[in-house]
Amino acid sequence: MVDAVTAQEMQQYDHYTIEEIGVPSLVLMERAAISVTEVLGAGKFDLTNVLVMAGLGNNGGDGIAIARLLAQKGVKVDLLVLGDENRATVNTKQQLTIARNYGLPIIHRVKDFRNYTVIVDALFGIGLSKPVPVKLGEIIKRVNAANIPVVSVDLPSGLDATTGAILGSAIRATATVTFAYAKTGLLQGEGTKRAGSIYIKDIGIYSPEEIADFKVGIEEN
Repeated sequence: MVDAVTAQEMQQYDHYTIEEIGVPSLVLMERAAISVTEVLGAGKFDLTNVLVMAGLGNNGGDGIAIARLLAQKGVKVDLLVLGDENRATVNTKQQLTIARNYGLPIIHRVKDFRNYTVIVDALFGIGLSKPVPVKLGEIIKRVNAANIPVVSVDLPSGLDATTGAILGSAIRATATVTFAYAKTGLLQGEGTKRAGSIYIKDIGIYSPEEIADFKVGIEEN
């Protein structure tokens, strides 16, 4: 079993699972969202008034799905989408459509993050490799200053998934729900200070070696 992977390795495994194995990316996104809602609902967080912050990448798509699933469970949730929706990934645009079809309102600014009981951070995922844009960096700083519990999706936004370095600004999370494997950046550098409690969730993404082991196991049975 792999202990931790770099951003590049995780992207390779993700691509392999989607393109070679044939698991649709939206299925993986839904599984990721379900795993985060399970952590949120396990009793450690106050879900009285939840804010989900979503970016335009697939990490944001996870966040949008999380907001929808929470709303469907009767949780009071605001979905904050940051950036021009026209620049969102295909999957994230699809999640926005689904959310709107369920009647979930979308907001684009928050006056005071202290009004929420927990914040879900889905701004940036493992693909971030350059400093966070200034405007989003200011929002990250406001969230940190609010001193509200934050649950990050895959890794705290602004953190380099491989090295654990801060790319301009980074969320200080209470907990991080990461998918498939721990990311090396969570276990070193600023990652050890920013990730909080780490939950590793199996959503169906595996390395080619693990898939080969599955095949052998099936054949032996």
